[in-house]
Amino acid sequence: MIPARFAVEYPERCLRLLQELEPSARKHGLLASFSILVASSAILIPYERMQSRHPMHRKGRDGDLSTALRSLDKKELFSNAQFWKESSPGDWRFSRIFTELKDVGGWRDDDKRHPMAVDSKNTIALRNAGQVVRVIRNALAHGNIVYLNTQGLEEEGTRVAFLAFLSRYEETEAERKLAETYRLLVTTEESFLHFVKQWTAWVASFHGDVGIVKAA
Repeated sequence: MIPARFAVEYPERCLRLLQELEPSARKHGLLASFSILVASSAILIPYERMQSRHPMHRKGRDGDLSTALRSLDKKELFSNAQFWKESSPGDWRFSRIFTELKDVGGWRDDDKRHPMAVDSKNTIALRNAGQVVRVIRNALAHGNIVYLNTQGLEEEGTRVAFLAFLSRYEETEAERKLAETYRLLVTTEESFLHFVKQWTAWVASFHGDVGIVKAA
């Protein structure tokens, strides 16, 4: 059926598919890949359609979505964002990388520590929801995603424990010429899947389907 509001009914349909296919992904040990597969559609498409500047945005119909998206930047810390519905975000880390992006073992933050080290800086508690979601959006759009093992390293053949999302930090051309640094967001595969469900259910709730939101 053609939806009345694509921006909210599409993620609702994604959520239903997620619920149907998650057991199979778990059975085959593909939870991380499954989460990214779903997020690339269920997060990226609604996020773009919620933008007031999107060419298919309808002010009268989609104004509530663009207002909700802007609110994530203004006041809501990621840990308290409205899409969590009083549940815990789980394990997340937010930092920056100042070294060669392709050398995961050589990643260093502004304190010259590996961002996954126990004593490394983690600023997730200071980040608003908009900052975190934007890193995920950019990473999904540009393929800046890395699988990490329990040691926080990209070692072939080891089990995936964390998902790393990277977003270019420099905002202007002048900054890009000076250095190339990245925002780094890291979370467990379980915490990321939980986020995908909560975000998707939150967007779908603008359609008024309370049942699908409660099931997330």
